[in-house]
Amino acid sequence: MNRNIDYVRKSIAQRKKHKVKSAGHDPTSRRIAPPQDEEMHGFPPIVTGGFRGKTPSKKRSSYLGVQVMCSVLLFTGLFVSQKTNLAITAAPETWVVNQLEEEFPFASVTAWYNERFGDPLQLVQSKDGNQSKELALPVNGTVTKPFQNHGRGIVMTTDGGSAVKAVKSGTVIFAGNDDQTNKTIIVQHKDGTNTIYGFLSSINVHLYEHIEAQEAIAQLNPAEGETKEFFFAVKKDEQYLDPIQAMKVDEGSD
Repeated sequence: MNRNIDYVRKSIAQRKKHKVKSAGHDPTSRRIAPPQDEEMHGFPPIVTGGFRGKTPSKKRSSYLGVQVMCSVLLFTGLFVSQKTNLAITAAPETWVVNQLEEEFPFASVTAWYNERFGDPLQLVQSKDGNQSKELALPVNGTVTKPFQNHGRGIVMTTDGGSAVKAVKSGTVIFAGNDDQTNKTIIVQHKDGTNTIYGFLSSINVHLYEHIEAQEAIAQLNPAEGETKEFFFAVKKDEQYLDPIQAMKVDEGSD
């Protein structure tokens, strides 16, 4: 009996060597391997070839280390610039502050986009296609407080309901309540000026909306039998201009 078992094992080993040699040229030709002779005779299969486990990659850990190092250096640089008065840190800090405080030129960007592509670049569509370029006062009324009174703008009065119209096309950069002029709209224009409309009864535009010249942007609704005040100002480079004189200059430049 033992001799028969030894004979079978030798025969299996010889056939195994022959299979390995003949199958070396095309290891992928068999999708599912048939049962080995050892398994058919009740013995465990013979495992050939070593097991190759997945080696952990160092790329991910290296990339994470670089990120951590950059974060530490950035934090250290910011901390040093805040705690010291070195001249090398003053210029970058001043530049960042100026960039944050500087008013973004929405109107100039909109005008450039309009000239290049034909349609205004805006977050909210304007209410009509009025393309009038006529320059006039925002409302029909009487100037009761000229620019010389306080050097910020003019105050007009009207005794009837009146629409407030934009003097020039531009982009709305403020639409809400102001401490001094209550309901107020500020429109930025591509020439760098801002026009300010205050003491409004209602506001008809939204923030970052592109508006055209002479488009109604607000409403004045005085109480019955009373007059309604309206504030109008022109500002450029942080300086207030006389609105009457500023509009005369613009009219002469057209």
